[in-house]
Amino acid sequence: LHQTVSSAKLFISLVLFLNRVEESYRRMVNPACQEVDASPSKEEVLKTVLQLIKKHCAL
Repeated sequence: LHQTVSSAKLFISLVLFLNRVEESYRRMVNPACQEVDASPSKEEVLKTVLQLIKKHCAL
């Protein structure tokens, strides 16, 4: 039981940390990382990512 509680606390801490990191990136001006909606098909996600790369690298 103690290990389960410790694991749950660790998981919650990790989720909170990742949320803070994500929010920090959203506040940045011209961030190097850009959020991409991964809910469409793999092909559509790839197309979106490639468009972002081309735009960012001015290709």
